[in-house]
Amino acid sequence: MGTDPGTKTVTAAGAPVRGADREGLALVWVFPVPDRPPIPLDRGPNAASELIIGRDAACDVRIEAGDISRRHAALRWTEPGAGAALHDLGSRNGIRINGRAVAQGVLAAGDVVRVGGWIGVVTAQPGALVEIAPGLYGGAALARAVAPLRLAAPSDLPIVLEGETGTGKEVVSRAIHAWSGRRGPFVAVNCAALPESLAEGELFGYRKGAFTGADKASPGVFRSAEAGTLLLDEVSDLSLALQAKLLRVLEQREVQPLGETRPVPIDVRIVVAGQLSLLDASRAGRFRPDLLARLEGMTVRLPPLRDRREDVAPLFSQLLRSIGGAGPVPAVDGELVERLCLYDWPFNVRELVQLVRRLLILRASETTLRAEHLPDRIGQQVAAARAEAVAGRDDELAPRTVAPGPAAARPLRSGRRVPAEELPDVPALVAALRAAGGNVTRAAALLGITRQRAYRLMDSNAVDLDALRNPDDDPDA
Repeated sequence: MGTDPGTKTVTAAGAPVRGADREGLALVWVFPVPDRPPIPLDRGPNAASELIIGRDAACDVRIEAGDISRRHAALRWTEPGAGAALHDLGSRNGIRINGRAVAQGVLAAGDVVRVGGWIGVVTAQPGALVEIAPGLYGGAALARAVAPLRLAAPSDLPIVLEGETGTGKEVVSRAIHAWSGRRGPFVAVNCAALPESLAEGELFGYRKGAFTGADKASPGVFRSAEAGTLLLDEVSDLSLALQAKLLRVLEQREVQPLGETRPVPIDVRIVVAGQLSLLDASRAGRFRPDLLARLEGMTVRLPPLRDRREDVAPLFSQLLRSIGGAGPVPAVDGELVERLCLYDWPFNVRELVQLVRRLLILRASETTLRAEHLPDRIGQQVAAARAEAVAGRDDELAPRTVAPGPAAARPLRSGRRVPAEELPDVPALVAALRAAGGNVTRAAALLGITRQRAYRLMDSNAVDLDALRNPDDDPDA
């Protein structure tokens, strides 16, 4: 799918890609050939201002494919720091950005790009999909998030894993145990599923007859994980009273089983996991701050799939092979791949796994998986995004044509969508730029829009940024 950011990148013809040794955004191809070198999007100080993509031998990025024109598209840099803009060069099959056919557009992290039949994703962390740990597949973004855990695994440092449902918290916990070298077992317990009346006994154990229904003794999960690793999933769902007892167990390194008169020493490595921040739960009064201080040796948040869209297509292909077993692997249509990359995956990798299982069962007779085979929820997100585009709420790509494919809804970095009536007009943008001394980032923040959108408004309305940065030269300033 790509190479490490520091690796020298070459075109298919063997010529170096300008600026390939610079860290920053890159366009990573994910379909139909996922192992082509990424295209760096940062403009170096001595780099050319244009990079041509096409099948002609003279192109900077040569793609020899029938759906690519001889000179298909150009990446252009108008000024340092402005970002790369992708321009259609009158190609036969056009370009798309986030599912919409456009004539040009400035690229930002997370954008899904289509050049003819080739699909790519803009990312700050290009890298091939690899098996980071047994059963855990991901690219550079996930590998970098997990890397500190491998260093901490051999110690007894408690670890907190945060992440949305389906991001692989238990898989990562098992990897920590494997890397730790501990001779005991890995034991996982979902604290949210423990009945409050039985939670203490399930955690710390009990002797026979300790309470009604205790027909036999139980060691509890702590003693079951002796010399190994214990994962406490959704630990913030434990009652505050039980959290106090858990704190004592961690401090004394011993448990007091129900009905026993003497505590039992334990040697257990603790990993806790949850969808929500323990710090936020503590601030809300739902989690003891002293317990948080005891547990938070290291906190790692696993990135959701929508924040590493470059992993979606290769992960989908890998799952088709692994879940499909010895059977033939169906081909995949480009429109399907584009929609998978655009979808937000609220349930993350778990949802992707279920999708692959569904397709392999319901479409077992198909030789090619197509966009129409996808569940309705993916199509509904696409339709909603297209409706927003028609309403003018996502009009930062200009000029444009009517999009034949899906459009991805992209919230602003502030976390909320700006209604159409609140979108800034050009005079407001110019005023903000003047107030910010020509600093586009500050001006965008003043208006509540992204820096990329500010540049797109400037490009589509011929705003002279140099004049705004040098008002003495601007007669209208």
